[in-house]
Amino acid sequence: MPNCSHLSIHALGFHHLDALTQPNNRHLDTVYTSSSTFCIAHYEASSFPPRKTTNTSAIVTIMKYSDETIGIILINTGSPASPNPCDIRPYLIEFLSDKNIIPVPRPIWLPILHGIIARKHPEKTAPRYRQVWTPNGAPLLVEAFAQRDALNKRFAQEGLSFVAEVGMRYGSPSIEDAYSTLKQKGCTRFIGFPLFPQTATCTTGTCKEKFLQVVPDSEVAGFIEGYADNPLYWKSLANSISQYWSWKPGSKILFSLHSIPLSNVKAGDTYLEEAKESLAHTAELLGLSSDDWDIAYHSRFEDSRAWVTPSPEALLTAWAKQGTNRVALVTPGFAADCLESLYDIALATKEHFEQQCRECGTTADVTYIPALNHRDDHIDLLLDEIKQHF
Repeated sequence: MPNCSHLSIHALGFHHLDALTQPNNRHLDTVYTSSSTFCIAHYEASSFPPRKTTNTSAIVTIMKYSDETIGIILINTGSPASPNPCDIRPYLIEFLSDKNIIPVPRPIWLPILHGIIARKHPEKTAPRYRQVWTPNGAPLLVEAFAQRDALNKRFAQEGLSFVAEVGMRYGSPSIEDAYSTLKQKGCTRFIGFPLFPQTATCTTGTCKEKFLQVVPDSEVAGFIEGYADNPLYWKSLANSISQYWSWKPGSKILFSLHSIPLSNVKAGDTYLEEAKESLAHTAELLGLSSDDWDIAYHSRFEDSRAWVTPSPEALLTAWAKQGTNRVALVTPGFAADCLESLYDIALATKEHFEQQCRECGTTADVTYIPALNHRDDHIDLLLDEIKQHF
């Protein structure tokens, strides 16, 4: 799931989840193959609708002279309070209790969650968290607070009556915490802003559901649902890649996003189209041809449901066998670095490619491109989205 979990959950042993979680069967316009690429039938280039044009200067004028203060709740998945099993366990339970993540009937699922998964998985996950934990806490939270502070600085510089606060979908600080803090700061209406560029039920969808449960209808000023169609997103990604890596003949970029079940695509999630289109624009800004990059989908649950492929490991194995040994690893679905980007991709996936290259008689040259985090151009993007949607 796209950034659905900052826990890489493997081998959970769900052998019949697909029978329990099938949505209504719509026609599936997406065709997947076992090869290193996927193709989308009936897909037309430039599928994003034209972005609405907003008079942002008028918004600035209104907000400068308004007595009302709007609270912006910056939402992400969340992290445990510490890398220890005792703190991972309640976070894991909250995350996997969300029906948008595991759509299995609660009487069936909850005994499995509490009786098996919550007892065993935290011990397995703790070493991974410890490898990426910072002196200031979970990397996702450290970056989330940096993004909040940068946005609040920009609001003050432009004289805008906005105040941002961090509210995680799972864990602490919660959306409830953010709402309470902003109310104490005098905010009267609120905008929910999940920091997921590409939209999906298990990210943007569940965040919206929770936001609307917490914030009274009369206080809702808006909700921002995805921003993969914003040219500033493409530009920020391209700038970030160019800062850490430059293309050379024979090298490739692997864009890795969290996988989602194919049943979610059948049910109407536009995640794949949004990813493909936005990354094509990014590649164009970098001057890359279609042979110079590809998309993979990591962190699939190992259950019986069909998930979007290919995996990063499958794609990188094929590249190594084809003679490619220089790659950049990019996680464009993450607005901030987290366990999955820093451990699963920057460490584990990198090590996999290095091993594949050794077996093919070459030496790997792998660069991990950090998430956009609190880069200035990323803050420009987030500020633009807030202005566009107010």
